[in-house]
Amino acid sequence: MKKLISSVFAVATLSVMLSPLMQTTNATTFKDVTSSHWAKTAIDEAVSKGYFKGYADGTFKPGAQVTRAEFAVLLDRVSVNEKAEGKGSFADLAGNWSEKEVNEAVAKGFLTPSDYPNGFKPTTPLTRKEMAKWMSSGLATASTDYKQALTDTVDTVVPVAEYFKKTMSKSEYPYVSLMMGTGLMSGYADGTFGGGKTTTRAEAAVILVRLANVQKQSADSFTGLKELRAVGTTGTNMEVITPFSSGVTSFKNVQGKKMKFRNGAGYSSLNYLIFVDSRDWNNKKGIYASVFVGKEDKKYNYNNVYTLFENQTIYPTANDFGLSHYMNSSLSKIAVGSAIQNTLPDKYGYTTLPVFETKEVFKKYVNNNSGVNLWVANNILISSPDASYITTDGSRFVVLDNK
Repeated sequence: MKKLISSVFAVATLSVMLSPLMQTTNATTFKDVTSSHWAKTAIDEAVSKGYFKGYADGTFKPGAQVTRAEFAVLLDRVSVNEKAEGKGSFADLAGNWSEKEVNEAVAKGFLTPSDYPNGFKPTTPLTRKEMAKWMSSGLATASTDYKQALTDTVDTVVPVAEYFKKTMSKSEYPYVSLMMGTGLMSGYADGTFGGGKTTTRAEAAVILVRLANVQKQSADSFTGLKELRAVGTTGTNMEVITPFSSGVTSFKNVQGKKMKFRNGAGYSSLNYLIFVDSRDWNNKKGIYASVFVGKEDKKYNYNNVYTLFENQTIYPTANDFGLSHYMNSSLSKIAVGSAIQNTLPDKYGYTTLPVFETKEVFKKYVNNNSGVNLWVANNILISSPDASYITTDGSRFVVLDNK
């Protein structure tokens, strides 16, 4: 900790207990936050609203890590949640500078003491995973709709690399979804969410300013979150992103069920249908656009279509199963896609349809009950979207013009 100007606070036993959040200056012009700093606007706003305070030497230290105690205190300052009694507390916070406000953050529903059975350890740098869970829990405590959003996204497709690479715990899906769906947090340029990374004071300032606004809005006001909820509950974001309807059917009726190939070469199942509106290339709509639509795809004409990305499981039974067997497997338009031919499968870590030596690729999956899970590209014409899909057990899903 930096020593405070007053000699009273130079006593070692007190300096250990003081946080950078407790410094005395409220200046919104800091020596280390220039006019070109990426977070200057948010830092100024966070300071002017009393969330943060700068250091007595005129600095803000935007690159300094935020600890658990500091972020809990910040959440308490930003939150409009009511406090509930009997939520518990942390034994290792007794006498700590942050004790009162951390306990208030617990009472407001952000933190759960049972998540930290070995103590809160207030000086531990906060991870993005913790940040996501704390803010999600706080929003869910204040709003039944946000609470329902956490339930709705338990089985969603999370638009980050860790989801596709299966390095993200399923328990994280709802929290990360709520953060990304509301725009409170976003992924990195490499496609990851970075749950294990820590957070700086500058990043925290930006996120807190966002939280102050998000907590005033309903969960249903965020299109991205609506998409993630729809995918989690129905398997598709079709009715959020497009004007299409499934009529009296539902994709949930066919999700994951096998469809027998008309050529007898195997089976496939549709697991998720993800739509993206790429008609305006510079303003693509859909929270999944960055996951599936790459810069290489700009050459295609999207004026009259909605792009569709399908997660399928293919179960080959023919010994010589190749791409031609798949391409001729069904009369249904949405049952057959094509390879995603950009760099995004490598970036995010998902598998797409093979285009070379396909018999060799499929060979190890022949008569394998697990099949091979793939993402494929497709599109639906805006002028005539009508399409149907029928599984072997007779379950049906249709795509209709909702006009």
